[in-house]
Amino acid sequence: MKIMRQFTLAMIALLFLGLASCTKSDETMPENPILTDGSITLKADGVSWSASLAVQAVNTNGVINITGSDANAKQASILLYGIHQTGTYQMAAGIAHQLRWTAGLDQNDTYMANGLVGSGTITITELTATKVKGSFSFTGVNTTGASQSITDGIFTANF
Repeated sequence: MKIMRQFTLAMIALLFLGLASCTKSDETMPENPILTDGSITLKADGVSWSASLAVQAVNTNGVINITGSDANAKQASILLYGIHQTGTYQMAAGIAHQLRWTAGLDQNDTYMANGLVGSGTITITELTATKVKGSFSFTGVNTTGASQSITDGIFTANF
């Protein structure tokens, strides 16, 4: 019984210690945070679009992922594997690169070009340890087999 009482007292002490160490932060989040460190623009079937909410990029050992989105659930993504220099890269059979355009929330709103479906080209014009810049165009295919043409794609992003 004595051990149980000591255990209970120790737990209560830890609870109060934990609560006492919690303090309210004086930092406040901005009212409308913008999570962007770059830009992506394109034309989807001739209609201009720009990533207005966020653009993020990652380069991990030559695997480059650049993604941009807006507040209307539209998103563009460029994924390259084994890239260490500037150049033009094709979407072709057996190649893991991927271009994706999502026009909304429906499962059929995502159009992709990769080594299995669609076709396209990505041109990297600048690639440093901290930045990637280039252009792209592709014909993406959705899950129903419908296609959409993405042209005049331009991106720039910091890692």
